[in-house]
Amino acid sequence: MLELYSPKNEVELALLKSILDAEEINYFVRNDNFGSLEIGPKIELFNKKMIVVQDDQYEKAKELLADYLSTTENEVEHLEKKYSMSDLIRMGIEFLMFGWIMPGRRKSKKLDDDLNPPT
Repeated sequence: MLELYSPKNEVELALLKSILDAEEINYFVRNDNFGSLEIGPKIELFNKKMIVVQDDQYEKAKELLADYLSTTENEVEHLEKKYSMSDLIRMGIEFLMFGWIMPGRRKSKKLDDDLNPPT
């Protein structure tokens, strides 16, 4: 079996599973259930999920994945959110002092533009 893709979140994983199921491609999601229990940074072989497919179906799955990613990347590119500098500093201090990472609020430029239109 060959590694195909590591989804960013549960929604993306569900969509990719449905695409692979519809095309009758055999796959396995490494850390599918256990990976959902551990929050925080994604660590290989601990909580990072990876979709793996059979060798003979890899090329077809790769084409489907490329099509899906090209479609979704174009749609959500303008909605990409960035952490503010204060959130990054706070997360760094929390990680160093307490050993955890709790993501802060993300600031959306589109939301700011909608709430504060130019005058």
